[in-house]
Amino acid sequence: MVMAIFHKAALSGVAAAIAAGAGLVNSAEVAPAPAYGAYANSIDLDIATRHAAGVFDRADLNNDGVLGEDEFTVLAIVTAELALLNGFIAVDVSDGVKVVAAPRRGKEELSSGDKASIKNRAEREFLIAAGDDLRLSKDEFIGANLERFLASDADRNGALSGAELAAYAQAQSRLAFVSS
Repeated sequence: MVMAIFHKAALSGVAAAIAAGAGLVNSAEVAPAPAYGAYANSIDLDIATRHAAGVFDRADLNNDGVLGEDEFTVLAIVTAELALLNGFIAVDVSDGVKVVAAPRRGKEELSSGDKASIKNRAEREFLIAAGDDLRLSKDEFIGANLERFLASDADRNGALSGAELAAYAQAQSRLAFVSS
């Protein structure tokens, strides 16, 4: 009989503790951690190089060490779609990922005409960067991305900030080639 009373008292105590804990959890607001880091204030040549290498590795879908025209074109379209959807491009930095604002262009998704424009531009970029063998090596890919970086570096100091960073994001996203 003493055991029965003990079990009832123990169950009541556990139930009260659970209810109190649930009340505390409900009253505490837990904001989900952002999927990406803070906005980048600047990007230097080293960050741009490491970022390009990481993008290449993710874009090499068949892991053959080179990008074919299809892989490069898919990368261009997906990058534009994500930049338009998110309003930023994600850049790998040494301690995680930072974001760089990308132009929204007043729309939420790419039209089929927009995708065709980006595809055509990507095909031309691929032919220039890949050369005669029509295979884009990691070094060639990084080189093409560093050309975008250097084209955005108006003051030629080896780092992008402010308007330079915005120009870099627009070039990376390819949203400049999308109709408004």
